[in-house]
Amino acid sequence: MKRSKLWSGLTSTSAALLVVGLIGQNLAAANASYINTALGTTTTKVVQTGEVGDTTYFKSQFGDFDDPDAQAAAIAAALEQNVNEMREGAALLRNENNTLPLTNATRISVFGHAAVDPAYQANSAGNKVTNGALNSIDLKTALEAQGFEVNPQLWDGIAAGTATRAQGEAPQFGGGYSVTGTATNTEENKAFYQGLANTWANDYKDAAIVVFAREGGEGHDLLMDDVDTDGSTISSLALHKDERDLLEMVRKDFDKVIVLLNSPYQMEVQDIIPYADSILFIGYPGHQGFTGVAEILKGTVNPSGHLTDTYATDSLSSPAAVNSGTRTPQFANVAEINATIGEDENAEYMSFQAEGIYIGYRYYETRYADAVMGQGNATAPVGALEGASSWNYADEVQYPFGYGLSYTTFDQKLDSVDVGEDEITAKVTVTNTGDMAGKSVVQLYAQTPYGDYERQHGVEKSAIQLAGFGKTQELAPGASETVTITVDKYLLASYDTTAHDGAGGYILSDGDYYLAIGEDSHDALNNVLAAEGYTAANGMTAEGTAAKTYSFKQSFDDDKYRTGENGAIVSNQFADADLNYWVDGAGTYLSRSDWEATYPVEQTTVEATPEMMNILAGEWYEKPEGAPSYSEVAANFGVDSGLNLAMMKDVPLSDHETWLKFIYQLQPEDLPNATAESFQSPAVGDLSPAFAVGDGCDSVGGTYPLTVEFNGEQVNPVTTRYCSNVVLAGTFNADLYAGRGTMMGEDGMWSGYMINYNLGNDLHRTPFGGRNFEYMSECPILNYLAGAVEVEAMEKTGSHAGPKHFVGNDQEFYREGLVCFFNEQAFREGNLKAFEGSIRVANAGGLMQSFERLGLKWYSASYALNTTILRNEWGWNGAIDTDAAPCFDEYVDGGYKNHAAEVLDAGTQEWCLDGVGGHGQWILQKAKDTDDGHLLELLTEAAISWEYAISRSVVTNGTASNSVIEHVTPYWQTAITAEIAVTGILTAVFFVLLVLSKTKKKAKKQ
Repeated sequence: MKRSKLWSGLTSTSAALLVVGLIGQNLAAANASYINTALGTTTTKVVQTGEVGDTTYFKSQFGDFDDPDAQAAAIAAALEQNVNEMREGAALLRNENNTLPLTNATRISVFGHAAVDPAYQANSAGNKVTNGALNSIDLKTALEAQGFEVNPQLWDGIAAGTATRAQGEAPQFGGGYSVTGTATNTEENKAFYQGLANTWANDYKDAAIVVFAREGGEGHDLLMDDVDTDGSTISSLALHKDERDLLEMVRKDFDKVIVLLNSPYQMEVQDIIPYADSILFIGYPGHQGFTGVAEILKGTVNPSGHLTDTYATDSLSSPAAVNSGTRTPQFANVAEINATIGEDENAEYMSFQAEGIYIGYRYYETRYADAVMGQGNATAPVGALEGASSWNYADEVQYPFGYGLSYTTFDQKLDSVDVGEDEITAKVTVTNTGDMAGKSVVQLYAQTPYGDYERQHGVEKSAIQLAGFGKTQELAPGASETVTITVDKYLLASYDTTAHDGAGGYILSDGDYYLAIGEDSHDALNNVLAAEGYTAANGMTAEGTAAKTYSFKQSFDDDKYRTGENGAIVSNQFADADLNYWVDGAGTYLSRSDWEATYPVEQTTVEATPEMMNILAGEWYEKPEGAPSYSEVAANFGVDSGLNLAMMKDVPLSDHETWLKFIYQLQPEDLPNATAESFQSPAVGDLSPAFAVGDGCDSVGGTYPLTVEFNGEQVNPVTTRYCSNVVLAGTFNADLYAGRGTMMGEDGMWSGYMINYNLGNDLHRTPFGGRNFEYMSECPILNYLAGAVEVEAMEKTGSHAGPKHFVGNDQEFYREGLVCFFNEQAFREGNLKAFEGSIRVANAGGLMQSFERLGLKWYSASYALNTTILRNEWGWNGAIDTDAAPCFDEYVDGGYKNHAAEVLDAGTQEWCLDGVGGHGQWILQKAKDTDDGHLLELLTEAAISWEYAISRSVVTNGTASNSVIEHVTPYWQTAITAEIAVTGILTAVFFVLLVLSKTKKKAKKQ
């Protein structure tokens, strides 16, 4: 009896363990990419079959990858880049009575929950920095390093408080945290600080530093309607009650009050100004950016950063706000849509981008210019502050794009402008007229004609636009430097959908063009207006300086930019992304021809028609007429041409025949792995090994290979978290853009990454976009220029740059499947232009796409975008990757990201986080089932694109002409297999013993 119970129990236990092992094996196989990444294991190794020479084709500038000193030097350089970004990217917005620098102040009090619990970064890809982490420096430590004595009791008291930085409890993938987008309860209340008042009553009163933070993140925009602790509903970017109470208390008790904006999102600073002597924008500092902050406060460093966004009085006054973010409307017939095509198509929300080209300063400055010139009903109250009888720029804008103060003064003189056939060259002499050394940013802006033709043809024009920039070296008092800025005239062209008899194309308008330097966008515009004869009597906020402008005439030209790369004709491609294409007259775009009649005052929503729903369903692929059979194409495979990865690293893509021979060594069943991009991407047959990729706009999310001691343990240092991209872009320093690219490339090389998906080129359509901290600015030209420099530098390292999220990922709420409607001029001059520098000009190795829909089609399924624009007009050959579209143990046919044939046929070739190649496997099976050789050809081209990117990367290090790829089984897979085998055998043994025990028992009874 006892033995039967024993064998029964053991059988049950071992059987349960067997079931767990089998289930675990399936789950582990589906998530092998993530497991290998976490454990640092791989599924391949490169083996040399003979003598080889130096196979380190991509070398670190710091030394060998197995040299601890070289690794330490690389980390030190990365951290120095991080600090330099803050030194030159933090923007001084206010400095009354020269409160800063705090040259003589030593004993200070620091306030704000964000001081002790700062936002080093927001929640998204990349390594996370926390207080006390290896290589991180908090604000208190940074201040003390500059000689400040920080009120210890106040600091500890705040640290013991209960405020939180708008974080939810649900953990996010990669060890992050969720964010809620609110600013409520992110600061301690008045009673809390009153309880600490004794800590500064008689000491630490040289100055007060107050830190405020705002935090969005992946999946979460900041709330446009935030319920404060007093029950009022306000913007999350407005000053909240607890913050205002804190400022009132601090202002009463301190002679000097400095506010730090630990926020890449534009807070409503007009409520802060009455309490603050100085305001310093610092964004997110990353690992060691607080060092730069402290140096600026002390005066060790003179601030030279400038804003990359407009700080409006009302954060909701942007014309884009009405149809975006947390105010995004639904289709009027959502129930019908879901019943017709299914909820998994994610087609409930629509965003009509009524603002057209007028994002950020292009709206505020253009409306201001028209108000000065008395045209377009620009002063009408629509869109003005609540209760205002008219629209007034001085009331609407606190700090313009490009704004930033210094501790010294500079004089900038426009020496000369040379207008050539393709380029414009401006020379500007900068002189330090103050008494402190510092750097000066030269901003060059342009105004292009807005005349009868443009009005009649619906070509919108910004009254001012960035054209180029430069930055001086540090200038001593009295010193001068001449800065040369070169502008591609292409950046002055406008897209006209009516050009060439309606075919569309870029035009250079007829008329007077103005170039102007200025301290910021508004100052430059005032200079242009002055040159045009306007004065303060016309309503200008200040008299401009005509001498800082240059004008030239240009005749109408619609041929100069008629063709793109390789002779491809540039023409209209996105007519069906305009809401009015589907529902005539449903949407009105903002136009400077009549601000009053076109400013969006209510949400735009429509009922999706049956034709629209048919496209939203996502299935339209048909085998092309005349396509080869599957067997015809498959017959090319399995032919050994003797080529390996090392041999292909110098073969140009134009040698298509050789690339085909390389790929044809595979079997068709190997091709899906060439569509599988994940944190560890799988080997593609025997052609290329498994490798890792990085992901993050300000951190590649990697680790260095050699351990160091930290807190008594041996750990692998993580790669650096740099400043948020808003800070980097705000340096207006091409050397620092290149430095970021170089160091992220180094981080990628040391981590073994083939590519890093970084370079946030999307626009800040509104101040509320959850990932604005990853993206550079509201200005497409700044993104174009800065992105090109960063990508070019990173591509030289051997760890590719992958700009993201291509394109139009300007909100996080409802992002998966959001239907975005816009006009083609706005799309080409805004979203596409913002990426064009990184992709077409700098030739990035790859890109990651967006979750949203371009009109009714997912961006990844748009042939116009991924083939016509990227491949044809831009002549780009990098790897095109979706945003996250994981496929685990089984491909699900359906759901807006699971229409694989449509996506591949559109030109997208890799699926992000699909480490098992599920999408590619489904396509291969469909090709077999439908005898579709065209799909197999597309898989072949995808493999060429992927292998080409690999062959130009650090993955080739260690390979040679006699190398072979061997497949290995990671130890964790062996362990799982062993567990299954052991528990299987034990289950069988215990079951036999159980049967024998019961048989003996039965025999005894008989």
